[in-house]
This record gives sequence, C-alpha cells and structure tokens, in this order.
Amino acid sequence: MTFRLPIGARDFFRIRGGRPFGATETGSSRFLIFDAFSCCLLLGFDRRRHGEKDQLEGQDFLPGYPDTHRGQAVIYAGLLVDAELARKDIAPEDRGSVEREMVNLLDLTSSTRLSEAGNDLLNLYAASGFERLRDAATAPSNLEDFLIDYAQLWRVRDADASA
Repeated sequence: MTFRLPIGARDFFRIRGGRPFGATETGSSRFLIFDAFSCCLLLGFDRRRHGEKDQLEGQDFLPGYPDTHRGQAVIYAGLLVDAELARKDIAPEDRGSVEREMVNLLDLTSSTRLSEAGNDLLNLYAASGFERLRDAATAPSNLEDFLIDYAQLWRVRDADASA
C-alpha cells in the first residue's frame, strides 16, 4: 500500500529535500511529509468527502507508514471506515452493510491494515482535506504558522457546528 500527495501539497508545505517547510533531514523540524499528508487526511475525514484521482500526484511518496506512525495504522483504518459509513449514510445498526464496508476497506494482513480499495480512498480523503486546507489558509512559511492556521480550521468548524 502506498501514499500519494495531493497535487499542490509539495508547494503548499514547501517540501524540499524530503521535509516540509524547507527543513533538512538534520534540521530541527520533525514534521515529516507524512505528517502533512496526515493533516490533510484528517480534514478530509472530517468533511466526510473524498476527492478525485486527478487531484493526486502520479508518484507515490511513501510505500507505507513511517515508523513514527506505524502504531496508528489501526486508527487510520478505523477513521476511514467511520468516514465511509457516514458518507454513505450507513447506520451503525445496519450490521450487514457495515460488515460489507469493512471487508471492502480493510486487510488486516497489510501493513497499513487497508485493502487496495481502502488505500485508494485514504489518498482521496487526503486530496479532499488538502482542498479544504488550501481554500482556508495561505501557504505557510514555517511549521509554527501552519499549526496555528490548522488549529484555527478546527476552531471554525467547531464554532459552525455549535451554531
């Protein structure tokens, strides 16, 4: 299973030399390309909407979870199932439909815990989340500014939900 960045994410996150925001391998930033992907992915899950294949780069940027995220494979898989159930308006009580979705999306023998279809959808949710991020924030010049803008996206969402 492989991960693909949304088109435009490399420029938005200023990915140079394998690290976002121009950091080097030995630089102070521990924020990985996968962290940028993950931020987009979470926004896509929250939207309950995935993007299109033409919104993704043609090349994979990573063949599987980096070591720092490997332990969260089950969490990402669960969030994907949750997003798909909500997107398809499948009630948790509809056990047959829930089970069909899980069989379609999951492969517990895979290092990502996702089937090929699940992995494809994961990338598409990241594309949708990047679209939201790009529309709501200007390209940050550093990690600190990005994190402030990213947190603000969630605050705005929470304020809209409570209104």
